[in-house]
Amino acid sequence: MAAGTTHAQLPGGVQIPGSVQIPTSLPSKDQLLVQAKQMLGDLTSLKGNSSLAPEQAKKVDDLLPRANSLTSELSKPQVETSKLAQLSRELSDLQKQVTSLKSLVK
Repeated sequence: MAAGTTHAQLPGGVQIPGSVQIPTSLPSKDQLLVQAKQMLGDLTSLKGNSSLAPEQAKKVDDLLPRANSLTSELSKPQVETSKLAQLSRELSDLQKQVTSLKSLVK
């Protein structure tokens, strides 16, 4: 092995030169769907909350279609693994924004 070269050790003893270790397990489609439905419920609840400032209410209105689309994708019978990883990242991003909005209501 050349000096300064990094190797990632993968299960089964496979090494990929110069790579970064990547988590090999994603949440299941069902787990993501449960989270997406919960987030959609949170957004729906926020939409009806009169204590949100106008810009926060607009943010809720902007997030709802994205959350609906994400939930619809996850509701499909089959989702490709590569698409599942992308949906997981989108869900995480949306959840952060929803959590931020929820913290303003309390």
